[in-house]
Amino acid sequence: MTGLSAAEREQWRASVAAVAARCAAGGRWDALFDLGVAETGLEDLAVAIEECGAIPAASPLLGHMFGVRALHHTPASPERDRLLAAAIGGRHRVALVLPEGFALEGGAADTFVVAGPEPAIVAAHAVVRRALSTLDHTRPLWRVESPEPGALPELLRAELAALVAADSAGGARAVLEGAVQYARQRLQFGRPIGSFQAVKHRLADVSSLVDGAGAALGYALRRLDAGAPDAVLAASVAKLAAVDAYRASAEAAIQTYGGIGFTWEHPAHIYLKRAHTNGQLAGGAALHLALVADRAGIGPRT
Repeated sequence: MTGLSAAEREQWRASVAAVAARCAAGGRWDALFDLGVAETGLEDLAVAIEECGAIPAASPLLGHMFGVRALHHTPASPERDRLLAAAIGGRHRVALVLPEGFALEGGAADTFVVAGPEPAIVAAHAVVRRALSTLDHTRPLWRVESPEPGALPELLRAELAALVAADSAGGARAVLEGAVQYARQRLQFGRPIGSFQAVKHRLADVSSLVDGAGAALGYALRRLDAGAPDAVLAASVAKLAAVDAYRASAEAAIQTYGGIGFTWEHPAHIYLKRAHTNGQLAGGAALHLALVADRAGIGPRT
């Protein structure tokens, strides 16, 4: 699936959202792959990741697509092509061992791709893995003892940064929409709390951040799909903007909800934890800020 029109992409978004909602309610996440989410270009894949990111449930899509995108960057071979075809269809789970030595969705992986200048394919039975205790319980991380991982190839890191930005944009949008709806309904002193300046101005400011992050993400995805010279720079900008918007949205939502926003039963805390987790995936803020400064020619002079 490539080159969708605007109307087709909205239909695609609605289809993915409906399937993801059913999966989160107890269905099988494999239904996402039946839609062909892994067969698309980055721009259409990002729509699927956004919709999964909007749901406070443990979707495996982001972690699996880390592995699939990494497979694309391994040396071509019949074995690689076989694994890629099985992974795209969702029949074979793949996880990427990041430079830090951990993997998203590492517990379900049948095959690992170990980060490095030339990523290597390693069978799951050839590694030792253990679950890690993490801040975000909906995004399981596994420590993987494998051949020593190295730095990610620049283009792969940019692709992963864009996917994290998509997940962040989806989460930011969802948690902000929930807070706005609550602010319209919750009455205090006989008036909706959204009519108070302290509430509505904060939510309006966050809405601007979310819109800006969406614009940065859309541009980055188009540049990556086109193989444009500024694609790496655009992906770093998108990730920085989307993660900042996600944190701001989650924090504003918790403040808007008041007491219930701090409870375990309310999903607001899940979005906040994801925002902080996403800030570290595919490179932290310091790495991407340095890359942006270098590409823009505003880094330190030597």
